[in-house]
Amino acid sequence: MLKILIAEDDRELRQLFSHVLTRQGYAVAGVSNGQQALDALDADYYDMIISDIMMPVLDGYELVRQLRDAG
Repeated sequence: MLKILIAEDDRELRQLFSHVLTRQGYAVAGVSNGQQALDALDADYYDMIISDIMMPVLDGYELVRQLRDAG
């Protein structure tokens, strides 16, 4: 089963994405900012990340920048 991490600060959108993807058979985890996404990625492996751009604490651009820098 593919695991997807959703980084979205809008709770309702995050829940909608999670609901739709879960119904399609994916394992889904959701976080509300980029820093929480990095923490989740440190703790577990995900096959895909769906990220908002405008988020508090750490935005989507910085999240991707840090992921690329980490290799």
